[in-house]
Amino acid sequence: MPTPSSLPARLVTSALALAVATGGGLALAGPARAAEGFAFSSRIGGADRFSTAVAASRAAFPDGAGAVVVVNGYRVVDGLTASYVAGLHDAPVLYTEAGDLPRATEEEVARLGATEVYVVGGTAVVGTRVEEQLAAQGRAVTRFGGDDRFATAAQVATSAGGGSPEKVLVASGVKLSDALVVGPLAYARGYPILLVDGDAVPTATTDALARLGAPTRIAVGGTTVVSPRAYEAVDADDRLDGLDRAGTAVAVAEHAVRVEGFSAASVGLVSGSDQNTADALVATPLAGERGFPLLFSAGEGIPAPTAEHLAAVAPQLTGQGYVFGDTGAVPDAAVQAATLAAGGR
Repeated sequence: MPTPSSLPARLVTSALALAVATGGGLALAGPARAAEGFAFSSRIGGADRFSTAVAASRAAFPDGAGAVVVVNGYRVVDGLTASYVAGLHDAPVLYTEAGDLPRATEEEVARLGATEVYVVGGTAVVGTRVEEQLAAQGRAVTRFGGDDRFATAAQVATSAGGGSPEKVLVASGVKLSDALVVGPLAYARGYPILLVDGDAVPTATTDALARLGAPTRIAVGGTTVVSPRAYEAVDADDRLDGLDRAGTAVAVAEHAVRVEGFSAASVGLVSGSDQNTADALVATPLAGERGFPLLFSAGEGIPAPTAEHLAAVAPQLTGQGYVFGDTGAVPDAAVQAATLAAGGR
């Protein structure tokens, strides 16, 4: 897992030229521009979520990996904390069906040469047959799974082998976007993610916090997803949030660069829709390994917070712009809008 010192030093519609976003009163005109030629030109995606996960794995681990993390591709909620496990073991995240391992995933595990497999989720979401398929050829399979998403997150946080973390991230287990966008930070810095349910803090979360004893607890998301009551109950020290999920992604990105050793030179773009959460999770290993944050697109364009942030960091954009997911998840029009925003246009 990368240490802080080893990390690299590093809705506006498509029809709009991004000088002004109406409705939000956002003005983007100004002299700041990204480095010549910067663009969101590296798309990592496939025909479906399984092949997108494989593409992300190949991008992050072209020479193979000793371990792999597997979660249900249609129940991403059970794998919200998979980014933490993946970071501890320098592993990609791949997807499975509940009862059968897709051929694309099976072939990627073989290509990686992985000898250790970590399954995140109970047997109802990743069945024992999948576990048997993964155990083929002598692979060691370890499962982290509780009675629900909160218990699974707690088991991952306390049993995945991360020891005593400096910080714990607390996010909603119901609204998924915030826990996903903080994934690269969990991967790179070894910060486990625990989950709450609005006002309610499940016993599994409380017990895990007590066991971990982390000196710093950071809430991720606004008061509608991690309420003031929950914030107080988990004894949080700080909150990373915006007016919406796109704003929270920006807050996480700014924190990652300012505090956690990430670089603003490169950035990843993922869909912010609830239908495409799967792409954000598998983006985590590459983003965490290379130390760049993730921002959200929205339909055919990008939300105002994403556009504002890209314009603000434009002079620092000397690296690569990544897009995770196929054109159904992040249309070319949204990619163009993000590139224009980064160019100060």
